[in-house]
Amino acid sequence: MERMKRMKKLLTGLLTLGMTLSMMTMTAFAADPSAKMPTIDTDKTGTVTIHKYTSGNGMGSVGNGTEADPGDFPTGAEPLKGAGFTLYQVEDKGGMEAYYKADPKDLPDVSEYVEPDGTIKKAYIGNATSEGLTDKSGTATFSNLELGFYVVIETTVPDAVTIPMKPFLLSVPMTTTDGSDWLYDIHVYPKNETGYGKISLEKTGVKDDEKISGATFALQKKSDADGKWINITKQSTAQGDDTGAALSLTTNNEGKITIEGLSKGEYRLIETFVGDGYIMDGATAYVFKVNADSSITYGTETNANITINVTNERPDLTKKVQKKNGGTWGMDADYSIGDEIPYKITVDVPKNITKLKTFTVTDTPTNLKDNLSSIKITCDGTPVVVEAYSTEALGADGFTIKFTPAQMEAYKGKQLVITYNATLKDTAFNTTAGNRNTAKLEYSKNITPNTTDDPDNPNKDKEEGKNTIENSTVVYTFAVKIEKTGEDGTTPLKDVKFDLYQEVDAETTGAITGASVPAGLDNAKFWKKIDTLTTDASGIATHNGLSNGTYYLVETKTNDGYNLLKKPIEVILNVQYTTITKTESAWVEDTNGQKQVKSEITETTFTSADSTTQQGIKVQKVINKKGFTLPTTGGIGTFVFTFAGIAMMAAAVILLITGKKKKAE
Repeated sequence: MERMKRMKKLLTGLLTLGMTLSMMTMTAFAADPSAKMPTIDTDKTGTVTIHKYTSGNGMGSVGNGTEADPGDFPTGAEPLKGAGFTLYQVEDKGGMEAYYKADPKDLPDVSEYVEPDGTIKKAYIGNATSEGLTDKSGTATFSNLELGFYVVIETTVPDAVTIPMKPFLLSVPMTTTDGSDWLYDIHVYPKNETGYGKISLEKTGVKDDEKISGATFALQKKSDADGKWINITKQSTAQGDDTGAALSLTTNNEGKITIEGLSKGEYRLIETFVGDGYIMDGATAYVFKVNADSSITYGTETNANITINVTNERPDLTKKVQKKNGGTWGMDADYSIGDEIPYKITVDVPKNITKLKTFTVTDTPTNLKDNLSSIKITCDGTPVVVEAYSTEALGADGFTIKFTPAQMEAYKGKQLVITYNATLKDTAFNTTAGNRNTAKLEYSKNITPNTTDDPDNPNKDKEEGKNTIENSTVVYTFAVKIEKTGEDGTTPLKDVKFDLYQEVDAETTGAITGASVPAGLDNAKFWKKIDTLTTDASGIATHNGLSNGTYYLVETKTNDGYNLLKKPIEVILNVQYTTITKTESAWVEDTNGQKQVKSEITETTFTSADSTTQQGIKVQKVINKKGFTLPTTGGIGTFVFTFAGIAMMAAAVILLITGKKKKAE
């Protein structure tokens, strides 16, 4: 009898210890182990229902093997879904019967059945039940259990759990609290410590630390089962991953995202959209790990507060035209028809250039013709290698430069300078519309993943897309308008001819000097004849396509009865032009991506202090005066003049003879 009492004490202590260590504490057998034990019905089987909750705040009430009242649960405890439990029978019904006959002196420890790492020892592996997973109510039930002693092990630990349950011993059946009966339907309430990680992301642009708002990311978690990446859009809860409040995965006005409620595991953030012309790198994954203690490991850093910094690349393009005669570079200039006009395009190359598929510059001129042979591309003053690009004509007048991103490693993050010349055509406008030359950079909007290497990437089916940046320059040209009248200032003179000249450099094609220079012009200088103008019936002659400067009109033919002008007429073109552009260059949605038009021209005005019109036309009035009228052939006037001439010659002869005679005497 004494032996039986000691065995009762042993079992009571064993179960009480196990349950206390691992769950909301519950008594295993009678509170008074010396009391008379009821008889076990060995024909019955047992049922164990495990109720799994988060720890909440505080320990809650003590369990007793019966189903607890929800009011006794710890404050804040929530049902935990997905926890897996396996029961290992370490003593069968016979062992239990032997318990009453044995007389042990020491309480057994769970370590007799469990390895130090918490797994069951090999001797008992074959005695396992099927694993039971807790449902959304946090319960897992094991039915039809043979009577005996069981070790309960949490074999699947939800990611929300930071400290898993320790293995414990359980008797099936177990006594009621007062020891008056046996419980064959047992309820246990093991607890876990749960916790969730938090991570932040900050997104900036490549220039000026611009905070990028409105960018979106996909959050994925790596499955422990098959290694696949699973999309996560909600916080983790006791019910499992992706079951809580919706996550905000879009950057705010400060370019930030804060993600909370992440259970332990391996995650990655992948960009899925970015605006304002930035390149979306959808192939790069920012991988981090939420640890069991809720800390975050990103790269080599582990901390409770981690911020992932993401910088987006965006190229740039700027186009300028040089003022005439080697002047400054800007967005506007004035030139004459036939002039060779210098242009310059600068291109900022993104650091991720080698990941792009498209990087192309096009030039589309209006009333200009690009000279392809004049194109030069340099970086830091050194020519860009020919393997990095190809050049071809675009239409009749423009060009296309196709860069090969894979060959541009040496130029990433640097600036390319494209220089070339274009000729102003005779179709040029001499109005405020000007003659524009538009350069455009077209580049990949999205960097997409290799679907073979990353089949779970959310961007795997995304198109490359194309963003564009446009920048234009404008060349203005003006006109000289001759209004030719008689001496009354109103009668138009038709068919009067003028040669239009301009002083030029000695090396200018067609320049003349010395004896070839018309009277009235300085023959020590170099001049170029621009055109011959002939007045129409209204006395008007116009020459379009002139830059600002000083010109000379040399009259070469006038109407009968009028004198040619004694000297050339100086004509000064001095038109002040103001080009007005939009103050902001916003990015807008385009067909295949986004588009920015830089310095978009909205208005142009021409002003001048003289007779130049608002259309840039210099009006030069020329008045001719009548000269002497010569008589017609065969008239009396001819005879009179002829006779007078003969008489004068005769008088001269007489004077000559008379003078010789006097000298002889």
